[in-house]
Formats: sequence, structure tokens, C-alpha cells
Amino acid sequence: MKRYLALIFCLVTFPVAASHIVGGEFELQYAPIAGNDFRYKLNLIIYFDEINGLQDNKLQDRIITARIFRFADNAFVRDIAIPFVYDSLVKYTQPKCTISQLKTSKMFYSTYITLDSKTYSHPGGYYIIWERCCRNYTIANISSTNPQIDPSGAAGQTFYLKFPPVMVNGQRFIDSSPHLFPPLSDYACTDLPYYADFAGTDDDGDSLVYTMVTPLGTHTSDAYPPLNPAPYPEVEWLYPFSQNNIVDGHPDLRINKDGLLTVTPGRYVGLFVFAVKCEEFREGVKIGESRRDFQMLITDCPISYPPQITGKKLTDAAYTYNDNMTVTFANTVSDANRCIEVQVYDKDATEAADNFQENVTLKVIPLGFNKNVSDILPVPSTVLLTKTDSTSTFRICFDECPYIEGPYTVGIIAYDDACALPLQDTLKVLVNIVPPANNNARYVTADITKTVNEGSPVQKWLIKAVDVDGDHMDQYIIPGIGVDLASAGITFTSLGQTGDTLYTEMAWDPRCNIYDFTSRTSFDVKLQVEDDDKCGFDHPDFLLVNLTIALPGNHKPTIFSPELTNSNPLIDTVDIERKVNESLVFHVNGNDIDNDKLVLTGAGKNFSLADYGITFPEATGQGNVSSLFTWNIRCDNINLKNKDEFTFVFLVTDNENKCRFHYSDTLVVNVKVLPPDNTAPELEVASTNPEVVMALDNSMKITLGQEIDMSLTGIDFDTSPEADLLQIKLVSATGNVQPQGYSFTAAEGRGSAQGTFTWKPECDIFTNGVYTNDYIFTFILSDNRCFNQKGDTVAVNITVNDVNRDDTEFLPPNFITPNGDSKNDFFAMMKRDATSGELINILPLDNCTGHFEGIVIYNRWGREVFSSASREFRWYAPGEASGVYYYLVKYSDKEYKGLITVSYWEGQSQTQR
Repeated sequence: MKRYLALIFCLVTFPVAASHIVGGEFELQYAPIAGNDFRYKLNLIIYFDEINGLQDNKLQDRIITARIFRFADNAFVRDIAIPFVYDSLVKYTQPKCTISQLKTSKMFYSTYITLDSKTYSHPGGYYIIWERCCRNYTIANISSTNPQIDPSGAAGQTFYLKFPPVMVNGQRFIDSSPHLFPPLSDYACTDLPYYADFAGTDDDGDSLVYTMVTPLGTHTSDAYPPLNPAPYPEVEWLYPFSQNNIVDGHPDLRINKDGLLTVTPGRYVGLFVFAVKCEEFREGVKIGESRRDFQMLITDCPISYPPQITGKKLTDAAYTYNDNMTVTFANTVSDANRCIEVQVYDKDATEAADNFQENVTLKVIPLGFNKNVSDILPVPSTVLLTKTDSTSTFRICFDECPYIEGPYTVGIIAYDDACALPLQDTLKVLVNIVPPANNNARYVTADITKTVNEGSPVQKWLIKAVDVDGDHMDQYIIPGIGVDLASAGITFTSLGQTGDTLYTEMAWDPRCNIYDFTSRTSFDVKLQVEDDDKCGFDHPDFLLVNLTIALPGNHKPTIFSPELTNSNPLIDTVDIERKVNESLVFHVNGNDIDNDKLVLTGAGKNFSLADYGITFPEATGQGNVSSLFTWNIRCDNINLKNKDEFTFVFLVTDNENKCRFHYSDTLVVNVKVLPPDNTAPELEVASTNPEVVMALDNSMKITLGQEIDMSLTGIDFDTSPEADLLQIKLVSATGNVQPQGYSFTAAEGRGSAQGTFTWKPECDIFTNGVYTNDYIFTFILSDNRCFNQKGDTVAVNITVNDVNRDDTEFLPPNFITPNGDSKNDFFAMMKRDATSGELINILPLDNCTGHFEGIVIYNRWGREVFSSASREFRWYAPGEASGVYYYLVKYSDKEYKGLITVSYWEGQSQTQR
């Protein structure tokens, strides 16, 4: 009695997240077309459970969207839509073994994509995935529940393929993933051995390594989980199953290095999920990985018995060999006697459950070598065994020529037509056949080693090979590595085979004016002879040829510079310095004591002479040659920021000698270019307003109302190769209050420049009750000498004070006598200067805190008798009576009041206070 695992059957169908996935994998195949060397074909294969799956899922998955990530950091690269192409049923190995529990279809999706070198060249490679739910709910070895009932136990599948970059170390890297994995088409029977070919094919010949792994699940139990980057969750094994105990077999499910799955199921039956990882290696380095999931059906099967095969020699009476057998045949044995006999028996032919009959077939395989050995099988090689005739015999004969030289082993297999897979038995036969006698071909001419002087006459050798059996002989000429026989003047002419001897003439023309010996002077050749013996075994003989040409002597030319190397040809490298605006001029000479024709050339290392205005004409001469190097280093043909070191390579060549050998000598000149000399320009600043004095430290103090006028003069003393272009700029203007309203005229000139600065500050420069401001104006003078610009900077400090309105000594007059004597005739804010005698105004000065607005004079009754807004007013008191009058002097921020006495008395004529 078998113990079954508990299985959950769901009668509720869901539109998308339904039980149907058997397994599958991705394939990526290189498929270039004209104009697109980066085109690939991307395939997705899904195996669909026709028994447990819902057909609606086929209709929904007409186009799937896969996603590519970069392997190193899981960065998203792109999504790819892959359309459905076709589906087909997976066929059983033996259709007669079909059962209702197993029916699988293959759904094939495909599209073409371009893996461009810009996107797909990261050294770590890339991977493509697609997530889908769900696997069958009836799986026995993993948790795979209906997500509508228990989403935590649901199991989907992540289809995964890792592939390498399309460029490696700047070179195109072409790879196709393994493909053509055969599906698992049959079921397995408890307690019976099961095997299946699960190997893929690699078009690039890469090594494939197979490993059993835990299947991947999905990030969620949704029908179409989000396409997230790695890592991916693994499915949950149910007790007692695990990655090392997939079906609890004895032995359990495993895969060998050739991709062959084997298992002998134990007591459990049902559907079992497993996964195989296929890693792809090239030259020992892993370049890719694909994963393939599948499910295996294990069921109880009717009891079957494997066939039995036994053997005997023709001289034996009974079939006594049932596992291993050894036979030996001399080369005198006839074809009819170079044989063995095997007998097959199958107990199933005596069982009623098999209708008392069983088909048994023979096949033969090579063991330890790779040859087609099917020709030793008799025809026919299939027999129907019955209850009355349950054994059958076959005679197996061997050719007089063994498949390989020496003993070889074949496996003779008898297999029946049991379900689900044929049962079989093997007889291993070690066969030792002595082939027909044969004498090998051999050279009778000894190895040839010869040194020949150049110019000698054509050399010839007769080469003989002999086969005493008179077999036809084939000869192969094998030049040594890098040897080109035609360009070396070496020829081999077959003179044909006469009897048992093959004749060949070798000739060599050692004239270097006809053949080119510049690349090599020694030549090795191997001759190989082989006879056409009956069995075609290879026993070649070899003759070695080593030829050397002795060339005439020739002196190498020499190169030197009279100015740089003092004509010493032993100096091959010179290091010098030059500054911009200087010139570099020198001769380069070549000499050859053989008086051969010389060619003298010069070039810049990684740059063109013409780009820098350099001249060095190519020169030719017989025995002697010379050319002049000229470089006027100027700002317009050099940029020291990009390049300031220059290597010049001068080459004198003698390549027109008799043997066309390339003889040369080289002079290397390294030039370090430095910035040009430069004298800094000078900037002078002067005040052009006589009322404003500039101190020696370029500072000045002014009172509001004064105008600042400055001249700025720049002078440069460099004149070679021309005067520098000067520029005067105002680079900053700062102060405790930002200055405004000034005017600066920038200046530019070659050799000299003249600029001006003008500013008349107003009251708006004073803020927050502060009436003294300090300013700094910075001017810079710069020249334009390339790569060595210099300049001069002058900072002018300016202090601006408000007008001082001190009224402590403001004493207006208080008495006038307008009697017409021209003395003290009017009232005004004036006094007579003690020095000049001139009248000067004594009113307090206007400033930014207040200014004069006017004066009003009243009589003693308060009537206004005079007013004026002029500082220079004069009141003659016209028509006014003698007496006291009152005045009011108005400022915007202050008033002054006082008395004026008007008297017409002639004797009182002095101003009184």
C-alpha cells in the first residue's frame, strides 16, 4: 500500500492567478542581420499543465512583458514585450504509455531585440526576468496553495536568464544562451529507475554546468507580480522534501555533467517540482546562467521486469557472460567467424498483464571512444518475445579493421517497451582485433639542414619515401610557424610514385633581389608521408628541413645634429627648452658609409608638424643627407595649457640596399616649451581736479560738492615681437555705503592705455545719520602676453565728508543807516574780509542736514516788510521809518532770529552789533 500526500483540489477558478505553470525558461540567441550586428532573438518557453491548468490563462498571456536589469547594481534597463507564437503538445517517449494524469503543452513566445553596445557593455552583464503566478495547486513537494484562499502559501515562478555584455575590453563579445532543452515528457514509476535527457545545446561551444537548485518563487501572489530586481524568493519545501531530497527517491533526483536526469522514486506519488541551473563558461570564466523549472509526475505502475542479455563466443556451448565479456580475434580469422552471439530474455513475455508478449530491441554504443558502431548490429535487431518463445539469439560480427587502434569496448543494450520508460540490460564487450599486416611508409632521404650564401645558384634536393607493401602514399608539406614558402623562394614538386617509391624535388632560390628575406632568414619545413593501408590507421613518417640564408654585410646609417649633438651619432636623445616667442632651428644629418641611398624624415609624436607651423622637409641623398628644422614658436600656433612637451622623431633610412633590408637610425628631440618672458605693466592714477589732492598712497579726502576727476595711465615696456595689448578695468567699488553715480571709461591700447574716472557724490550717499563715508575703488591694468599674463593693481581710497555748517561764529549785523552816503546803507549777511576788503557771505553753509531757505523782515507791528530766498539778499529799508525791525533766517532744519535797527542819522555810519 502506497502512502499518498494530502492534496488540495480547488473547484473555484480564477481569471488570472490560476493553477497552470509546469515550468519553462528563457533563451537568447544571436541573430545578426545586414546593418545590425547587435540583433538577438529572445524566446520564452512556458510549459502548461493541460490537466490542472485553466485554458483562460492561455488567452490572457498572448503578450508578456519581461524586464532587463543590470547585474552589478540591479539597475533597470528596459522592458520588452514578447508576443505568443504557438503552442504544441509534449509527446511521450512511448505514445502507448499515455495516461490521463499527464498532458503538457509547450507555449512559445518570441521577439527580436537589439542589445546596443552603449547600453549593454557593463562588465558584470545583465539579466532578464518575468514573474507569473501560479504553479499547480496539487504539487506534492512545495507549498503551492490557491492565492484566493491562502496567499502566503501560493507559489509562482520567476523565469530568469543572465547574459554577458556585448563588448568586453573594447572588443565585440558574441554569445547565445544554451537552448533546445528537451522537455520532461514521461512520468516516473515508483521503485523503478527513471532517466531523462535534460541537457541544452550551446551554439558557441561553451561549457555547460548543471546543478539542481531550489525553484524561484515570485515577490507576490498576484497573477502578474511586479517585475522587481533580484533577489527573488525561493519556494517553500514541504516536509520531508528539500533541495537534497526532491522526491524522496533512492537515489533521489540528480543531474550529471551531461545533463542526464536520473532518479528511482520511493514511496511518494504525485506532482513534484524541481529546478535546474545551467551555468555557461567560456575559457574557465562564467558568462551566463539560465534556470529551468519543471514538474515530474510519479505514479504507481504495473510491475515490469527488465530484459536480460547474455553472451557467448562462437566456440562456447552456453551463454555464460551476463555483464562483461572479452573476445580476441587474430588477423587470420574469417569474417564469418569474427563474431559473438547474444541471447535476450524478458520475463514480461510470460505475464498475462503483458498479453504474454514483449518487444525487445538491441542497440550498441561505444564506450570510451566516439565512433558510429551501429554497423555491427544484425538486421533486424528487434524481436517479439512470447510465452512460448521467451528467448531469442542474435549474431554480432566485427569488421577486420577495429574502430580504433587497439582494444575497444562496446555496450550491447537490450531494452523493452515497458511504461513509462523502457527497461534495459547491458552487456559490455571488450574487443581485441589484430588488424591486417602492414608496413608503414618511411623516408629514405635524411633530414636536410643547409646554410646557403645569398646569391648562390638555385639549390635542389631529391626526396624519396618508400612503402615496401607498394601502398599508395600521400605526402603533406607543413611549413613552420610564420614560414611563407613562396616568398622565400622554396618549392616542392611531386615527381610521382613509381612502384614502392615516392619522389619529390625541393628547390630553393636564395637571391635576395628576387625573393624577400627581410622578415626572416631561417626556414623550417616538415614533410609528412602516410600510406593508404586497409584500416586507415595513421602511422606517418616525417622529414625535417631547415634552411638558412647567409646575407651579405651592410652598415647601418647614422643620424646626428651638428647643433644639438655636436655631430655625435652616438647620441640618440636630446632634451632642450625653448620659450614662446623664441625660435628653434637646427640641422639633422644622415650618413651611410656604404653610400646607399638615404631617406631622412621627421615627425611629431602624436601631433602634426604643420599644425604648429613647423617645417622639416623630407630629404634624400646618396650616402649623405641633410634637412633643416625650423620652428618659430608663437602664441598663435601653440597652447601650453593643452600641450607644452613635444617629441620629435627624426629617422634616416637605408631601405634600397640589395636585399631590401630596412636599416635605420633614429634621433629623438624632446622640447619643453616654457611661457614667454614678460615685464609687468605699470598703472598710474592721478587727480586731474586741482581742488582735490591725491596723496602718495593713492588716497584722497573731499567735501561733498567737490568733483573727483582721475586719469589712469597704463604703460608696458615689452615690445618684442610686438607691444602687448593693455586693458584698464575697474574691478571693484566698495564702501560702507555702495557707491553710485560714478563714471569710468575703460581703456585699451597696445603699449599704453588711458582711462578716466569721474564722480561727484551727492547727499544720497549718506545714510543712517553718518556723514563721513569711506570708499575703495580698485583698478587693474593687464597685458595679453600669452601664457604669462601680468598686470598692476591700484586701489584708490576716497573719504567723502559732508559740508561743515558750524554757526558758532555766525553774528549777523544789527544796525543800518540807509541815508544815501553809501556807508552801511543796507542789511545783508555779509562782512568785509580783513585781508582783501571784499564782502563775504557769513550765512552758515548748506549741507546734507539742512540748507538755506530764505529771510523775512518784520516791523515792530509784525508786518512783513521784506523777504528773500537769496543768500546774497540786500535790504535798503526803502520807505521804512527809523526804528527796530525783526528778522527771521530760515534753514530747512533750523531758524535764526534777530533785531535790526534802522537809523537815518548821518553821524552814525558804522555797522554795529
